[in-house]
Amino acid sequence: MALPPGGDIHQPPLHTAQLFTVEYLQGDRGGNKICVRVTREGTPMDLHRFWDGVITSSSNLTRLRNEATALRNRQEFQRSQLTELANTDFESWAKESFEIATKFAYQNGRLIGTPRSRNKDCTMVPAPPVLPTGYVVSARRIADRRMILAGYRLADLLTRVVGN
Repeated sequence: MALPPGGDIHQPPLHTAQLFTVEYLQGDRGGNKICVRVTREGTPMDLHRFWDGVITSSSNLTRLRNEATALRNRQEFQRSQLTELANTDFESWAKESFEIATKFAYQNGRLIGTPRSRNKDCTMVPAPPVLPTGYVVSARRIADRRMILAGYRLADLLTRVVGN
């Protein structure tokens, strides 16, 4: 059985958007060409990598299971609290992520980053800007919610396809 990439739509919102500006005439490839830092002392990284890491940077399955259980047990993530679950089609899910990407991840086009240009990666870019105050905390909240939504939606999809 093959399943459509519904979970991927919920991952970093930059999977559904691309920024085009004077600095990014060919687009930023979903944040892959925008260099930023989380803190002033932090290692430069592309915006897409930041969002990938917000979800989790661990490969420890026990830790991931514990984190998932803790998220699922939070009151705000109970099924009855997630109004987005009314949207059951992939297009709606993609639109949700696109809206998060444009309004939050790209800050309505105001996110300031340094173009990676021809550099191999962002560590070669001198002094990319630090993400705005509050950005990291809000990104984590968004990522947590998107992961919970993905879990519920995948479970619902499997129930529809396979049955109870």
